[in-house]
Amino acid sequence: MLYLKQFSIILFFYLLGEGISYILPFEFPGSILGMIVLFLALSLNIVKPSDIKIVSDFFLKYMALFFIPAGVSLMSSYHLIEDYLLLISIILVISTVFMLSFISLLVDYFVKKAEDV
Repeated sequence: MLYLKQFSIILFFYLLGEGISYILPFEFPGSILGMIVLFLALSLNIVKPSDIKIVSDFFLKYMALFFIPAGVSLMSSYHLIEDYLLLISIILVISTVFMLSFISLLVDYFVKKAEDV
């Protein structure tokens, strides 16, 4: 019964995000909105982390499994993206370097700030 309760909470926020996405005048993934609303609920202590811990740990443990359909879809659409493969690769490398640099600067800032306290 505990698993069903925890899964229901996560499913509720997913469906809430899909509903909000449907109402919005622009396209935005409902699953992302659901996770944002769940994050806000966790931050405001509306939902306690212990209320979803077991099911969320399960989802995190098997997260790679959830990417298989996206990978297969990408491979089946290869003929659509093969003309842009070099451009996509360049964008991926640049964005990765940018994000690693940004995060390292952010961590450095917080470490120095913590040392000052």
